[in-house]
Amino acid sequence: MQINPNIFRGYDLRGIAGQDLTPKIVEHLGRAHGTYLKRQGITRALISRDSRLTSAEYSENLIKGFNWAGLDTVDIGLNLVGTFYWAQYYLDIKGGAFVTASHNPADYNGFKFAIDFSETLISDGVQELRRLVEQENYEKGKQAGRNKIMDVRQAYFNDILKRLPFDQKFKIVIDASCATAGSVAPNLLKQAGCEVIENNCRLDPSFPLGTPDPTESRVAERLSRKVILEKADLGFSYDPDGDRIGIVDNRGQIIWNDCLVALFAIDVLSDHPGAKIMFNTLCSRLVPETIKKYGGQPFMWRTGHSFLKKKNQEVKAAFIGELSGHFFFSADFYNHDDGLYSTLRLLRYLSRTKQTLAQAMAVLPKYISSPEIKVGCRDEIKVGLMKKIAEKLRADHPQAEVIDDQRAGDGVRLDLNDSMFVIRYSQNGPYLTVKFEALASTKYNKLKNYIKNLLHSYAEIDWSFGVNVESLK
Repeated sequence: MQINPNIFRGYDLRGIAGQDLTPKIVEHLGRAHGTYLKRQGITRALISRDSRLTSAEYSENLIKGFNWAGLDTVDIGLNLVGTFYWAQYYLDIKGGAFVTASHNPADYNGFKFAIDFSETLISDGVQELRRLVEQENYEKGKQAGRNKIMDVRQAYFNDILKRLPFDQKFKIVIDASCATAGSVAPNLLKQAGCEVIENNCRLDPSFPLGTPDPTESRVAERLSRKVILEKADLGFSYDPDGDRIGIVDNRGQIIWNDCLVALFAIDVLSDHPGAKIMFNTLCSRLVPETIKKYGGQPFMWRTGHSFLKKKNQEVKAAFIGELSGHFFFSADFYNHDDGLYSTLRLLRYLSRTKQTLAQAMAVLPKYISSPEIKVGCRDEIKVGLMKKIAEKLRADHPQAEVIDDQRAGDGVRLDLNDSMFVIRYSQNGPYLTVKFEALASTKYNKLKNYIKNLLHSYAEIDWSFGVNVESLK
């Protein structure tokens, strides 16, 4: 079968619905993944989905493909991906797929293909799936599998509420950007005893407010305004599959997620003294500084939640955090990211320490930091361009500690005594990601101007697409 090879990415599959992905293609993907799972000795598959326009239809097509391959399926319907991972354990099902294109625009859809508990296909596995589809190398089941529909959401709520109890009655703003979390998060937090202000929680698959991405300044600023207006204790935003969060404190201050990595590290180290804490290359210098201060062992690894999960099978970190808002409480929960668990975990920490979020953040080192900036660059040229940029950075900054080995993975990070910046290509879409920081405003502005001039010197960069690019003006 002919299929766009560019939709098979580093740790999932994402393409334009109706163009790269059609019901027929999706059924073939179900046959291919069903065949892949059978060859691994897995005979059952779990299915769930986000709220995108085509997600329900694609779930049905996947199920057809799985059942054709002889796998029995359990469909748990509309949920966040953390519930999907949790249900793998609850129902004892290793295989399956979650239908989502995460934070891609509304015309996209895609899949996370599960191959074990808390584990999805990455890199070579994703490419093997592509080869199976292209060659139509499928194994039809001796008899068709059967599908069963189940509702596990309340059981999931009960479990994480039991794990993370707290007494404080928080007033919370939830801004779901009209995506999946709007139908899930408010109910959970009300059951936890919170007063919940719902903002943009009505589901609308057209994403009328723009792509739901907690790392975007416009989403964070909208949440900030609502928190201030409502005099709330804090605010949360989520991406469409709910594995990432964004937060705003009681004063309306936007807390970028590498700061939250550091705060969560303090919480985890109080229960697991001396533990390893893993973080990705985009995180601020304040993260390893905080981990060391509180007696932990910092471990940096490449960006990408699936790469981090995979590496943690070796490293055994108690906690993993990413700038983008993926958090894994591996020592206390499971080795996967779950935005609702992270939400309750933060509330429990604040309740336990009797602090506001602003007070809790005040203990961290103070860097002037950019948000996560994304600039357009086509998939077929971004890897080659990144290599050219990396060579330029090494030449221009010989005094920096240059990290461009496996820890960087798909980019380069430069660390200086008072500043840091990273440029990498995305595994998820046609763009490069940039992050920079400094202790002093003069150095911050110097870095900003350098990066702005550097990027504008490459014709390959498409400035018609971007996120937070105003931070380079």
